[in-house]
Amino acid sequence: MKKTSEKMRRKATRGRTGAEPASTRGQERQARILKAATELFLKGGYGETSIDAIVERSGGSKATLYSYFPTKGALFRAVVDSVVSNREEPELEPSDDIRKALTSFAEQRMRVVFSKRHRELLGLIISERDRFPDIARLYYERGPQRSHDLLVEYMQALNQRNLLDISSADESAEFFIGMLLHHWYIAQLYLRPTSPTAEERQHRAAHVVDRFLEAFDSSDRKSRRGRERGAQK
Repeated sequence: MKKTSEKMRRKATRGRTGAEPASTRGQERQARILKAATELFLKGGYGETSIDAIVERSGGSKATLYSYFPTKGALFRAVVDSVVSNREEPELEPSDDIRKALTSFAEQRMRVVFSKRHRELLGLIISERDRFPDIARLYYERGPQRSHDLLVEYMQALNQRNLLDISSADESAEFFIGMLLHHWYIAQLYLRPTSPTAEERQHRAAHVVDRFLEAFDSSDRKSRRGRERGAQK
């Protein structure tokens, strides 16, 4: 459950860009192009952003840009891949305290999902998904699906240790993510509200984890069943 390595990221994007710069200077130049393109794509969208504007902001020349990114589409793919790959990824260790681990995971997911940058990226991907369906899939697999898979793996590990009382790790992960994100996510899509504060995220994370453990914590359910049997005698 560790972060995706740089080697894996490069393998995933192989063939989408031109030559990988060998020198430090070349790498810095490529990074400036990516930074400029990211800012402009997120602000103005794909169609409204020109290669000339990216070159003007990053410096250099079109020839240099095209040596790294053969087409505007290749540059767009590299931008999305860079943003998604460089996001912090939560770590869930079955040996850690469950409440603390889930709370940390919840706060991290909300910090990413409800950030201004993520809202801009999601809007950009949705607006261009017909033109770039592979980019929409890349975002989905690296973002929502990756988080779901991490949580499923964690739930399976806890269930094997008899720390959670669940029949389906997949359903319990869906339950947790849905309870955590759904209401705020829908409001964000339709109303474009400001991002929730750190205090609001912390409160929601704690509340969701409490409700989740009430439903799935094996020790809690056993104690409740014991109290119920005692009350029936």
